[in-house]
Amino acid sequence: MAHLSLTELFPLAFLNESTIQQSLGEDFSLCGNGNMVFHWADYHETCQAVKTRLESNPEVKKEFKNKEMALQRLSLIPVWIRTERKVHQTTMFDLYERYILNQMQLSLGVDPFGPIEISFISGTGPFRSMAIAECFNSSTYKDFVMVYLLKDKLPKRDYRIRLKSKVLTEFGKDFTKAGLIGLEQLTMNGLLFSLDSELFLSEISKESEIRILIDSASLAEGCSKDLVELKAHLSQFAFNLLYSSHREDVVTCQLKDFNVQSSFDFLKNKKVYLFISYEKLMASNSKIKNIQNFVIHTQKLIREHYQTKLLEHSA
Repeated sequence: MAHLSLTELFPLAFLNESTIQQSLGEDFSLCGNGNMVFHWADYHETCQAVKTRLESNPEVKKEFKNKEMALQRLSLIPVWIRTERKVHQTTMFDLYERYILNQMQLSLGVDPFGPIEISFISGTGPFRSMAIAECFNSSTYKDFVMVYLLKDKLPKRDYRIRLKSKVLTEFGKDFTKAGLIGLEQLTMNGLLFSLDSELFLSEISKESEIRILIDSASLAEGCSKDLVELKAHLSQFAFNLLYSSHREDVVTCQLKDFNVQSSFDFLKNKKVYLFISYEKLMASNSKIKNIQNFVIHTQKLIREHYQTKLLEHSA
């Protein structure tokens, strides 16, 4: 099982509701209850459109600068991290930056996804064992992501759609065990799943292969529709999006074909993220091509939508 870097794998955080958010872009819902969403931060073309909008709007540019200044003030907050060899003194700004840029292990020699010994009092403690994510404020984290993305300090990514969906997975001897796992993203290259780390470590990681059941027919039907028609079409599947219990939707996956990453989220839950390519999935079930076609179709629709919005702002 290979490993992806944090910025390659993780869904970028949603941005704050503010003048910037309202002016630059929005979460574009592709489904009635918001269970399938595109955000401008998830596509390099829309990132560039937003950056262009930022540079041409004085009001938004001023608020953006204010957010930058607010983040810089975190440099005044000292933090001490204790490792086996020494106690490192750093700041909250550096902690956010290193985590977001996936530099924790390289610069401090600590696991960015595991608990660390940390103190906000002094270099002699008291120290508390906690996950890095527990140190962060979610709104501040989102501001960091927005600022770094628009200043080209984070890599722009290829088009992807975020989901709030659960699909069925089967595992164990003769696939007699079953459970629900999260389907987090549909990307241009494959699917991103998530599950509780305890389930992964105690059950899934011990398997050589698992089965995942995914309904791709509903997406195939959406490939001929525009954005308005698509939203109406997907609304009928809003509460069980891509869930299936039909045997014809089974995809058998080799565990070695997944890229694996783990993280603490802001609810202090530890998750494991599993990414697998369409190529590997289609080797088991050719119907998965429907999902890839759907992503390509919505990419074209989203590109046209944001180009129109940019022209409206410029008029």
